[in-house]
Amino acid sequence: MGNNLEYHLSNISSVKKDQVPIKGSKGAYIQWLITKDHGAHYAVRKFTLEPYGVIPMHVHKYQETVIITKGKCKVCVANKTYEMKAGDFIFIDSNVKHSFVNGDSELEFFCIIDYTDDMSIKTLDEECK
Repeated sequence: MGNNLEYHLSNISSVKKDQVPIKGSKGAYIQWLITKDHGAHYAVRKFTLEPYGVIPMHVHKYQETVIITKGKCKVCVANKTYEMKAGDFIFIDSNVKHSFVNGDSELEFFCIIDYTDDMSIKTLDEECK
């Protein structure tokens, strides 16, 4: 649709869906909706987790805000565990460990991140309990 330096217009259904590239993830998919390739200083991603899907405990330098739009899940952040559902959101600061564990129905959430000089992700050998 529209794609120039001033704006980018598209539809989620037309954005490629990839498996989440974090080691140990299962049944977890990511779509990069808005990125630096569109001229943005941040990224907007949509995640979809199948029933019982997992994004394991990990850390990264960039900050993120997660907004749950469908379903419910368990989120482990720092050393706490929370139940989140559609409409809930959470901000996770740089280098704070976190994990997402889905329940028995599909989960969808949007995640907004900033770009840092180090975009790597370190998987931790810890379970979300």
